[in-house]
Amino acid sequence: MSFRLIEMILKPIASQDAAHGSLPTLFAAVSPQAVAGGYYGPDGPGELKGYPASARVNPVANDVEFSKRLWSETERLVGTKFDV
Repeated sequence: MSFRLIEMILKPIASQDAAHGSLPTLFAAVSPQAVAGGYYGPDGPGELKGYPASARVNPVANDVEFSKRLWSETERLVGTKFDV
């Protein structure tokens, strides 16, 4: 089975166009229902597509040690030290 055929089968199930993909960001920015510090994504199965809703935050996003390593590696790769 070719990649193109797989893409044709999966695309309508697991993705959405850019306009719909931007809705969670717009919801967070301008909706009176958005909660400060909230995290929003699509409400469909697997949070792959759908309309804005509260979304699951991946546990690694709250891992302080991982965040420090990521920040250090980013500074190293871009060759700039950021004072925060």
